[in-house]
Amino acid sequence: MTIPDILFMCAALLNGVGLLGTIVPGLPGPPLSFVGMILCCIAAPNPVIIILAVLMFLLVSVVTLLDFVVPGWLTNKAGGCKKAVWGANLGLLIGLFYAPIGLLLGPFIGAFVGEYLNTHKLQQSLKVSAYTFLSVIIGTAFKLVTCIAILLMCAGNAVWYYFF
Repeated sequence: MTIPDILFMCAALLNGVGLLGTIVPGLPGPPLSFVGMILCCIAAPNPVIIILAVLMFLLVSVVTLLDFVVPGWLTNKAGGCKKAVWGANLGLLIGLFYAPIGLLLGPFIGAFVGEYLNTHKLQQSLKVSAYTFLSVIIGTAFKLVTCIAILLMCAGNAVWYYFF
């Protein structure tokens, strides 16, 4: 087994964990996938994949930043309070144990409970929780697309290395 073989296997493992990290809170999916892409670049330094890695670094940076900023921003946009944000985060953690449905419903229910405890207004609480749910869906979709793109680039680099 050669060093490129080991690097490609480690990259595949990191890409798999990165894909898992798109839905599991606490696992930084896109950054893990990007580290896998770096290993692919080291294993087989292809000029095209290196240029794509630089572009992916920018995309991963933006997606990771947005993953932290968008949920709070959308919750505030809906008029939500800090208790709603905390409730959404707690709901996401609890929802992890009831995946995959819990990962979708946990933040919604948590934001609803947090907002309702603060305002005691049903309609406002539903609005805030709907925006929170939307932010979870949008963030997950962006992270998933980014990780799949990185996975495809790594697979392409491995095919280039072994067959061309």
